[in-house]
Amino acid sequence: MKLLRRCMGSKSSHESPRLREERVHRYSRVHQGGVNCLAASPAKHTVITGGADGNATHFNYTTGKVSLYLRHEGKPVTALAALPPEGVVSGCRDTNVRVWRDTASQVYAGHSLVVTAVVVSGDGATLLSGSRDNSIKMWDVEKVAEVCSVSESRNLVTGLSLHGNLLIQTSEDKRVRVWDSRTLQLTHTYPTKHYIQTCCDIDSTGNTVVTGSNGFSGSGCEVSIWDLRGGRELVCELRGHEQGVNCVKFLPSSPQVVVSGSKDSMVKLWDVARRECVLEKRLPGMGAITDFVCQDKSVMCSTNNGCVLLSLSDNTTLSEVVCF
Repeated sequence: MKLLRRCMGSKSSHESPRLREERVHRYSRVHQGGVNCLAASPAKHTVITGGADGNATHFNYTTGKVSLYLRHEGKPVTALAALPPEGVVSGCRDTNVRVWRDTASQVYAGHSLVVTAVVVSGDGATLLSGSRDNSIKMWDVEKVAEVCSVSESRNLVTGLSLHGNLLIQTSEDKRVRVWDSRTLQLTHTYPTKHYIQTCCDIDSTGNTVVTGSNGFSGSGCEVSIWDLRGGRELVCELRGHEQGVNCVKFLPSSPQVVVSGSKDSMVKLWDVARRECVLEKRLPGMGAITDFVCQDKSVMCSTNNGCVLLSLSDNTTLSEVVCF
């Protein structure tokens, strides 16, 4: 992917007249309160949303309608993942993991504190969950049973990302860990950062990891790139956010392009090879950006005040096209 517009030293994309005139489809908000998390849906033009109001939804952003409500008894939904072919996995503040098929759910109980991250194996047979109780658990989806669990002192899990047998985990202890997802054996721990590591993703090649850092007033707030296959070390830090980074993703077919979202209401696209921001978009009035679903030509953002779909137009601008 060739990204032409630079953020640094030029007029930022959110200030351009072209973007101020963009047409935005605005729908009624589907959650009361913030949207905490997102997951991709197999249905066309649909995203799965998880809210602080205790609901998850299947929302069609071309019709503006909810096709399914997944109700969590009023407890905030804190993590989501798609379960092939049409299921959903959710994590909740009530400490439970749920697997949903249509509106029916099975409860996977075992954590003692809020579930902060869930990921699903490629074959859909296994799911992994992380919690503020310092544990990562592996579950057999069909048997609705815990397979194994690992716990480390002060390892409050903030994020999980899975690629094959590699499980990446970020933590409030400021560390990034690599686990064997088949056995939950720890295989590597990266050097401790200065701030809490809040989120993570693995690129499509399985060679590179990106993490986001907490921080404030520009201190911390960096996006970190880590080598996964070679020396397993920190490659670079990408700076530009003014508040903590809540979510990071690689674009699916562009392992050299990272998207980051922050408490500063900014979405930034980074060229990893050039180690610079190439596009950015501020979402005024939306508050902190909490999660992403990324496609090659679009980025769906959840925020404290709803969701926004951004279109990556001609690889040169980020345009807001849907808000709900």
